Amino acid sequence: MKTDDSNAYPSPPSSPQPALNSKDPSSTAHPTPDSQHAEGLPRQGEKPKYTRLIAAVIVCVGVFGLGSGVYSIFRQEAAVTQEEQVPSRLPVGVTEVSVGLAQEWIFDEGLVGSVQRRVLNFEVNGEVQFITKIDGRDLRAGDAVSRGQLLASIDDRNEVVAIDTAEADLNVAIQEQDQAIAQLLQAEADFDRAQSDLQLEETELVRYESLFEDGAVAAIDRDVEYNDTEQARAALRVAEQEIRVAEDAVESAEASVAAAQARLREARVNFEDTQLVSPLDGIVAYINIREGEYWDGQRLTSAGNDLDDVADSAPIVVVEPQSFEVEIELQADEAKNIQVGQSAYVVLEEDVSEAEAAGATNQNLLEIAQSEGSRGEVFAVSPTLTPGGRGVEVTIRDFDLLRNLQVGGRVYVWIETDNNPNAVLVPLGSLQLTEEGAYAFVVNESTGRVERRQVEVGIEALNGIEILSGIEPGERVVIDGINRLVDGMLVEVVSEEASL
Repeated sequence: MKTDDSNAYPSPPSSPQPALNSKDPSSTAHPTPDSQHAEGLPRQGEKPKYTRLIAAVIVCVGVFGLGSGVYSIFRQEAAVTQEEQVPSRLPVGVTEVSVGLAQEWIFDEGLVGSVQRRVLNFEVNGEVQFITKIDGRDLRAGDAVSRGQLLASIDDRNEVVAIDTAEADLNVAIQEQDQAIAQLLQAEADFDRAQSDLQLEETELVRYESLFEDGAVAAIDRDVEYNDTEQARAALRVAEQEIRVAEDAVESAEASVAAAQARLREARVNFEDTQLVSPLDGIVAYINIREGEYWDGQRLTSAGNDLDDVADSAPIVVVEPQSFEVEIELQADEAKNIQVGQSAYVVLEEDVSEAEAAGATNQNLLEIAQSEGSRGEVFAVSPTLTPGGRGVEVTIRDFDLLRNLQVGGRVYVWIETDNNPNAVLVPLGSLQLTEEGAYAFVVNESTGRVERRQVEVGIEALNGIEILSGIEPGERVVIDGINRLVDGMLVEVVSEEASL
């Protein structure tokens, strides 16, 4: 059936229209629909073509959007299904449990001293005139010296004069003693002669008395002999007195000699007070004098008994190398594990200061002490607490390996209190510590899950922790990510460190 375009797009009711051009009588008031369609213009009431195009585009966009939404829904559902099928795994780092040496160390700071330490001091004041030379240079700390070696001296002119005077006085006293001894010997000889004369006279007197009784001699002859005997007896008494006088003179002379000797010794001691002589084979620990300086003994007197003050004030301090000792003060709970004979490593603070400033760990510092420090033993542990610090004093001696220790130097000390060469070790930080105990997470190779196991801890070493029970060598424990784990969780091993 044929349709008319005018029926498809009905036009509004007709009404009179004014002429478009009054000069053109042929012009109509409004063009007809047929004429509009013939000219390519839309009929009245007909939608333009671009409007239909826009409507089509909108429909397409809507269909596309609906399809995309449905696709996204299906995709999310598929992802959820996939997640349900493949459970997530927590990334962790692990290491294999190994067997090795576990050493328990106590670390503290201490001060170096010396069992055999000699503070050499001038007992008189004066100008330092001499300091011995070592290899053409002045004596200095660290130089080795021998017993009896002259190290330094001050002005000794007064002492030299005193020695000369004492020696002269001693010579005079000795001469007087010799004279007294000679006089005593003479007196003793006189006594012997007097005694002999007396014996002779007494014999003659007995003979004369016998002759007198026989009438052979007169009484006057007997009396003369009697007088001679008495004179001999008196001479003997004089000789005895002379001996006593001579003996007193000898004693006095001996006393004079002794006094002169004492003055000489005193002069020599005073002379020695101007000299510093090493009393032992040792090492110069400190030297605080130079040639030309004036030494005043008050410097050392005012220093007191503190080692640092004495070391900074004494002219020279000499120590015996093998008699070093190190003293530390520990808290009572730490000192209870210290025993005599335990090994100790000691290193001067300045020898590790650079490493310490660079952030070295205690393990690093211990390695430096073992390679560059001195090795000794615990010599004594005080049974009482120190009054001030309430700590326990521990003394290190008997160094069989001695490096770079200096009296008065500050040191780091490591004391080995326990060790096990066959310990089951896990790294530091690989345990979960709770009030109930210590736990570790062990990776189950077959299931890919972790097992939370309670462990018994032994030695807490610088390089790891000893496990007494709960883990076997060869198992792998979690060392990274432990705080996010629970028992039975799936894990993915993303890193593995070498065994201890």
